[in-house]
Amino acid sequence: MGLAEWLAMILLWGASISRIRPAMRSHEQRMLWAAFTGLALSRVFTAPAVVTWMDAATGTELATLLRHLTGLASATSLLAYVEAITRRGRPSRARWIWPAALLTMGVLVTMFAVRGGRIYWVDGAHSPGATAVEGRVYLAMFDAWLMTCLASAGWMFAGYARVAPPLLRLGLVLSTIGMTAGVINRAHVMTVNLATLLDPDTTLREIPVLGRVTLLACVVGITAGTSIPACRLGVARLRHLAALRELRPLWDALTAQYPDLSLPLKVDLRARVVRRVLEIRDGMLNLTTVAEPPSSDDPARVARWVADALGAARAGHEPGVPSGRIPGPDFAGDMERETQWLRQVAKAFKQLGSGRRSASLGA
Repeated sequence: MGLAEWLAMILLWGASISRIRPAMRSHEQRMLWAAFTGLALSRVFTAPAVVTWMDAATGTELATLLRHLTGLASATSLLAYVEAITRRGRPSRARWIWPAALLTMGVLVTMFAVRGGRIYWVDGAHSPGATAVEGRVYLAMFDAWLMTCLASAGWMFAGYARVAPPLLRLGLVLSTIGMTAGVINRAHVMTVNLATLLDPDTTLREIPVLGRVTLLACVVGITAGTSIPACRLGVARLRHLAALRELRPLWDALTAQYPDLSLPLKVDLRARVVRRVLEIRDGMLNLTTVAEPPSSDDPARVARWVADALGAARAGHEPGVPSGRIPGPDFAGDMERETQWLRQVAKAFKQLGSGRRSASLGA
């Protein structure tokens, strides 16, 4: 195996391992994980040591068959992933994907069995060399389905890139480039196979450099392109975790006084942030029965009002009627702005608590 093959294998196994956890949560991520894992396995069955051992142990070209089957499964999973993320709420446009893939795999396995476990070798051959007509037909079918998957996925990626946000668009463009390189890789092999079928004496041969370069470009393009959406999700996850952490002191204080505010629902991180904001706002509304809310929207003043109102509520102050006005600007439904403002209130509230503890210790 050359440097390009080793780089491709490292990238593929890295991508596969990094997507195990996301694959447990959604169909789309399972398909992407299957695509990378299938392609990584297909590269393992390309390694000369594996091929030599497996072929010698079975007396067949089993390593080649497994490489083709895992490659087809990978390409089909990739097409299923792209179809799922680009349908945007519409019914599936590609129910034909898996039935067609399974039919192709079944035909290839049948041809392999009928040929006595041979693909490349001619009758009577004892080493790789000239390929019989049946083997060329087998390879043409393999390449045809592989190119169909890659070309279809590339077309969907390119179409979705026109309406995607800038960062996601970059990932889609890189993925499209990777798909294009994959199509070129297989088209160049298929051209040689078809030319040999039509003219067994043709001098047309595969170009090893073109095969290696397009393979690496395909792997790099798809890995990098599909990693950008994952990076976006990772950044969003970190942002949501930071919001939950910063809002927690204020939320803890309010839910300790009003336990019914907290709803024990299992939701994703984004929904947890929204729910926490709403629960804090409900807690503030409850506090307006104890103390008149401040007219100022300054986070520090609102934080002090919350602390004072909570102190009065804990001291047994008789609740009155809610004022109906919750402290804070009119965010007009902009949850992002409201979350940012409440994070400032929570920060000031935490500092108030720290200051009071320091004063108590000093006394």
